[in-house]
Order: sequence, then structure tokens, then C-alpha cells
Amino acid sequence: MNNRSLFLLLLSLATATSVLANSTLTSVTASQRWPWNGKVDIDYTLTSNAAFPVFRVAFHGQIENGSVFDLSSIEGEGTCGIVLGDGVKRITWNSTVDKPSTDTDDAKFNVIALDVSGNASKYLKLDLADYTMSPSATGPTNVGHNNACKTTNIWFRRINNGTFYMGSASDEPNRAPGGIPEDKHQVTITRPIYLGVLETTADQYSRIMNIQTGRNSKLPRVQIQEKELRGETYGMTWPEKTDYRVDDGSFFGTLRQKTGYGLIFDLPTEAEWELAARDKGDGTYHGDYVWNDGVAFYDPQTQITDWSHLTNVAWNADPNSEVKEVGLLTPGMNGLYDMHGNAWDYCLDRLSKNLGFNPVTDPVGNRSKNANFCCKGGGIFKTDTPAHCRMAMRMSKDAKNGNCGFRIAIHY
Repeated sequence: MNNRSLFLLLLSLATATSVLANSTLTSVTASQRWPWNGKVDIDYTLTSNAAFPVFRVAFHGQIENGSVFDLSSIEGEGTCGIVLGDGVKRITWNSTVDKPSTDTDDAKFNVIALDVSGNASKYLKLDLADYTMSPSATGPTNVGHNNACKTTNIWFRRINNGTFYMGSASDEPNRAPGGIPEDKHQVTITRPIYLGVLETTADQYSRIMNIQTGRNSKLPRVQIQEKELRGETYGMTWPEKTDYRVDDGSFFGTLRQKTGYGLIFDLPTEAEWELAARDKGDGTYHGDYVWNDGVAFYDPQTQITDWSHLTNVAWNADPNSEVKEVGLLTPGMNGLYDMHGNAWDYCLDRLSKNLGFNPVTDPVGNRSKNANFCCKGGGIFKTDTPAHCRMAMRMSKDAKNGNCGFRIAIHY
């Protein structure tokens, strides 16, 4: 393809089906960068009747003799195959890296978009071989023995926005064992997220960061600092700047770059984490005195406490304080594993010592730069009691102590 080529546009729509009924793909344009540097900006507009739509998208090129070629050297919204939210989107194609095998003065571009909002997008799967994503109505199967979902793939569960009660009841047994208040209050989360079905493993971390240490390990990735996850510059500005900026070269910066900057991969906020822990998967939420699989550990009528069921859903109080392989125990009712115990989960927030009792919307945590980051869920450390593994439990932990991990969120 010579540098004077004029790029014409061909909009290609798939055969109309029910999948396309609520989606519209319009206003597709292609324009060369000027001065010409080999890059072409392709803009397209997506609309949907869904409140928080999910689109499956694909792009390819076509030269004048009819031959189709892949647009593999592209970046922008949708390059991983998934777009969250509607509106104007852009991908950029680098023709100098990824050019057709035949020179032409007429290159055309096809854009195909399917609205997969709803049950079809309950789960998303990220393939770490090529960093493409696929929507699914069902999650990973046979998780305990499914090595792929702990190494080469990462599965995400959609957690719908909603209103729930965060914190614990005043008579919940052994509440706030770390001395940090768990004030019960109403929280509204206005946008859904996708959250990792499993805690991020050492193998997944190593593949994303392109290092050998940790390969073939299905243990949670621990002994990691917040600055390694988000970076020391932009990454440490939350919540002063609530725009999810992270540094290039950080874990989340690298993950965003490898998927094309189209999706906002990050940690969940504390409130989003607890929303996910309490979510039953049917639009309702767990209340007080239960694990996230719905089994009660306390009966307020008889005032009897029974922690014995915890061993079915959580690794905790290990004599050697050693984390275990993810996904081996019973999941919560919405299919999330290890929300109790094993590694503590990092949250995006800096720890607020007092949550307060007033209703709040989309809380972002402590605004003091001197505050430590919040951890949730309890852990495997030898002194982590069952009371540490309740959904309301909140703690500030040392990143390097070997039992702090994380699970990945995708934000709209």
C-alpha cells in the first residue's frame, strides 16, 4: 500500500437477528493522519436500548480485488473484541506494521457490532494468549480442576449496579476484630462492574507482565505493593482524581495496553467489592450474619454462633500462613470464589476509618494520601480468625506480608 493511498469506507452489517434488535452501528468514518504517518483513525458510533450495554465487535480490511485482511495492528475501544457502553468509539490502524499483502489504492474497512447486553454477557473471558475477550452466559466449568481459568484465561462475572447495606449489624459476633468500625449504612452503586471470578494467580500475573517467575502457579499473586499494580505517579492519585488513571508499566497499565486501552481494568472500590460479596446473582443481596454462599454463622434469635461452615468456603488461619490454590472451595451464590479467606483482596480505596451511617452513592474512600489501602475478605494468615472473613470486615494490610492479593475489576 503506497503512502498516497486514499482510504474508502465500507460499512458491513451482519444479518439482522434478535441479537441486533437493540443495537445500531452508525456513522463509521475513516481518515488518515496528517502529516501521513501510516495511521488511520476509524470512528464508529454504537447505540443500544440497554442501560449499560455490552457489544461484541470485530474489524477487518478489504482491498480492491476483494481480498480480506485482518486489522491486527490496531488500538482503541473494541480492539480486544468487547466494548462497554455506547457512544462514539475509535480504533487506530497502523498500516506500516499491519498492511495488506497486495499494494492498493483502495482499502476499505468493515466494522461489525453485536449487542450482547443481558444474560449473554453475564460473564467475560479474557484469553491471555491473544488478549481477546468473549462474552458468555455461563462461567468457567469444573473450576477446581480447570487449570486454564487459573493460568491462560481470566474469567469475569458481571456485578450489576444496585443499592445494598454495607457494614455489619451492631450485634454481629466479633465484628471489627481489627478495631476498624463497620458502620452499617446504605450504599448505592450506579454502574455495574465485571469482577474476577477468582483471585488473580501468580501465573496470570506473570503472563501479563511477561516474566517467568510464578509460571504454572495457581496460587494467588501475593507480596505485591499497590504501586506495582497501579504505578507511583498517576496510579497513586485515587481518589483525588477519580478517572482510573494508572501508570504505563504498572500491572494495570500493561494489561490495558495489551488489550488495546479499550477497557478500564483496575481494582474494585471497597463498596464495589462488598456489593459483589453480598450479591446473590438474582438482584438481591445477602444481609447480616451469613457467608456469601448464604449459610448463616449466627442466629440472632438464639444468639448462637457457629463458625464451622467457614471451612467449606474459605481457607483461613493456616498454621504456616500459606495461601492455597484458588477456586478449590465452594463459591458464593453468584459464582465468585475465595471472597472469604485465602488472600486478602486489595481495594482501590484508601481506608476510611469511619464509614458513617448516612446513605452514600459511589463512595471512593479516604482522600488522605497518608492513608493505607483497604483490604477485604479475610485471609490465610495464622491469626486470621473466622471473624476476619465476614463480608463487612475491613483492614489495612502490609502489601509485602504474603497474604494480600487482588482480583481484577473492569469498570464502565
